[in-house]
Amino acid sequence: MKYGCMLPAIVVCCLSFQPESFAKAYFAPKRQMIERAEAIAIVEIKEVVKTDAKGRIWTYRQKAVAKVTQTIKGELPENVDLYGGETFICAQCNFTEGKYLVFLRKDGDKWVGSNWHLSVRLIKGDTVEWYKDDTSIQLKDGIPLKDVIEEIEKILKEQDAKNDSS
Repeated sequence: MKYGCMLPAIVVCCLSFQPESFAKAYFAPKRQMIERAEAIAIVEIKEVVKTDAKGRIWTYRQKAVAKVTQTIKGELPENVDLYGGETFICAQCNFTEGKYLVFLRKDGDKWVGSNWHLSVRLIKGDTVEWYKDDTSIQLKDGIPLKDVIEEIEKILKEQDAKNDSS
């Protein structure tokens, strides 16, 4: 019975740890990111400005003004605003000026990254940072952009074939 007085303290400790406080960001591996993205494109980010734009899920602190140069999946207007700098401090999608391969989804009426920082891949010349392998989220620099686009298109065709057979 000597532990009976500890029961209220144990209950208080257990109740103070809410599941939300242990939330983590999920980073999708390559195939999942490609399949889940609503749009995949090459964009030229012309300007990044501060904002306080509310989506359905997050509030965004950045707006990137971008010109779409190539659409690989989905439909995007020629000029599109991309939102980042989410108020979720564990993972964010942040933008700077330059040419990027982007993986996007909609949060309400806003285009946002579909896989946190992994959604925005800087294109340097004719290369891009890409997944090291099929199962991890580790990245490798200097992969030819044309090879990455071919791989994305192959995965999308496989996805379409799988959806057609179901």
